[in-house]
Amino acid sequence: MDTYLFAARDLVIEGMRESQVALSPDLEFHLASTLARYMHRPIAPDRLTVRLMDAAQRRARTGETRQIGDECLISCAFFAARLTRRGGTIVHYAGLGQTAYEIAGMPDLASGFPDMLDVLQASRPSIEERPSQQDGDDAASASERPDRKVLLLTPRFRH
Repeated sequence: MDTYLFAARDLVIEGMRESQVALSPDLEFHLASTLARYMHRPIAPDRLTVRLMDAAQRRARTGETRQIGDECLISCAFFAARLTRRGGTIVHYAGLGQTAYEIAGMPDLASGFPDMLDVLQASRPSIEERPSQQDGDDAASASERPDRKVLLLTPRFRH
């Protein structure tokens, strides 16, 4: 995990420099640890609104709503085209992420969402879209069902 955290922290530092947004140490750490987590875990940014509504109705545990907030943050920064493909807006998903953090009892993350989003958008890591493991290695199957893909966030290495 340390390798991922160091790479993620580098992305956050680069994003703060490029965006000229200075995050608090708490927001900087949250952003780096969230990026590190999603560097080795696929993210599926589909159905975020439905997932949050479901979690709120059944009074899900804090970790579940925090995860939705994290996925909104990553998705808004790097996968805007995928989020808006079916008519949603980045403003909607950013608000959804803020609401998810509020429900999770994390008001500092909710209020810092716009700044963290600016930093992520400025960091520009490498992003890959791959078929989900359920689809197997069949590329034709993945192209026929674009909703069955997962997104992998990886650090951008410079030589």
